[in-house]
Amino acid sequence: MRKLASLFLLVLILGLVGCSSKTEVKNIPISDIKAAINNETLLTIQPVSDVDAKEFYAFENVKNDIKEGFVLQAMINVRLQDVFVVKTDNVEKIKQAIEEYKTNSLRMFADGYGSDDNATAVADSILESVGDYVYFIATTNAKDIETKILEMIK
Repeated sequence: MRKLASLFLLVLILGLVGCSSKTEVKNIPISDIKAAINNETLLTIQPVSDVDAKEFYAFENVKNDIKEGFVLQAMINVRLQDVFVVKTDNVEKIKQAIEEYKTNSLRMFADGYGSDDNATAVADSILESVGDYVYFIATTNAKDIETKILEMIK
């Protein structure tokens, strides 16, 4: 009977460990994530402006909290295509800076400036964090880009 109870306990423990929902976050360089997004032709609007996150105006007050990051945007100013990925130790400060950017700088796109797709891109934009990565996506295929980012970091 002790052997049976021990075996049952072992199976239970292995089952709990195997079904654990803890997700590990890989330590992927930001440049690899950017290359994956560019190589998959996920950015449908070309040409693209590529800026180091520390140099982007929306991150002026939090640039010391950024380990590394990038900002990709459509160079055509009537089409919205924003993809930001930042690695940081202060996720909440970076998310707050992006929220302010979204409220202030994307207001005209939310009103439909350029095309109806722009208003949809703002409404369906994604601002999330996984581990010490923060990403913001405002474009018509935001879910596809998010999937690629998550493939890289999880």
